[in-house]
Amino acid sequence: MGGPGPPQTPIISNPGSDVGLIQLEDVLSTDMFSTLLYLSLLLHSGLTVVVLQSGDQVSLPGLTVNFECSMGPGFSMGSYTMLWYRQNQHGALLEFLTKEYDQTEGRFQPSLETSKNNFSLQITGLLLNDSSTYYCAASHSDAHRPHSHTNNCHRSLCSYNEAFFGAGTKLTVLEPNLEITEPTVKVLPPSEKECQKQKDDSRKKTIVCVASGFYPDHVSVEWKVNGINETNGVATDNDALREGNKFYRITSRLSVSVEDWFTPGKSFTCIVKFFDGTATTSHEDTVVGVQGKGENVMTREYYLKISQTAKLSYALLIVKSSLYGAFVAFLVWKLQRSARKTEQLRAEV
Repeated sequence: MGGPGPPQTPIISNPGSDVGLIQLEDVLSTDMFSTLLYLSLLLHSGLTVVVLQSGDQVSLPGLTVNFECSMGPGFSMGSYTMLWYRQNQHGALLEFLTKEYDQTEGRFQPSLETSKNNFSLQITGLLLNDSSTYYCAASHSDAHRPHSHTNNCHRSLCSYNEAFFGAGTKLTVLEPNLEITEPTVKVLPPSEKECQKQKDDSRKKTIVCVASGFYPDHVSVEWKVNGINETNGVATDNDALREGNKFYRITSRLSVSVEDWFTPGKSFTCIVKFFDGTATTSHEDTVVGVQGKGENVMTREYYLKISQTAKLSYALLIVKSSLYGAFVAFLVWKLQRSARKTEQLRAEV
């Protein structure tokens, strides 16, 4: 995820003048000039800074983990100050951990290799409360000062300039006496009473997917309709909820039209992907559309049948109207012909 807007270009007086360039070369080193040129090109190219992070991890207490961070193609860490944050749960404030070149003596050790475009974080002697989502961030050089960080701060309070954050790396430190357990997935069909009082043109049915009984909470949920990925009408919990002190539970909802649900045989599949620390496995359940019941329910097949019947009725009406018109025209012609014959007979007499 990126911060708001591209970096600001340093101001150079008379950039189109040869004299200005000569003076600039006299003052700045080659590396500094290259940095200025890079930032100028970045501004005018409209590129967004991309921060990449390594995948999620599951570990045991007391062990050591390493998180990797790098810049996307076309970007260099030499132009940014690199930092690490963590967030205990969705919506919580970000906690600043460390930044490049920090001399730390604790369990959090940063390491910057500018030549390899890599900024890593090593955590030793893992504790249970180290379970969090860790974010790598890139901010403009010299944007941060020692007093700008607090133990718990929102990203907008932790820096004076914009910062660009990675997608995050989730770490779970496994609790004692709890085994890694895969989820059980169940898809519940819509309630029969749902949407009865809604307007006909906006009626929806809600299909609910519940994944439960899993540990740790490294899951993601997706939907498929008739085997095709569906993202419209999907609402999934931001975080899995803890049930007691053991397992987790997460819910996702798919909102579909009444016509889609009352299409017999149409499949609605919920897929839950679970990461156990080594591999990701998929677990799914499916419900299918049903035949509509009741006078107020119109299925797609019934709608098509009505439409075809209406078209046929309209065609028959046109044919009948044409025949009736032809019959009337024939009667008029007969009457006119009879009238002419009567006049001829009267004229002869």
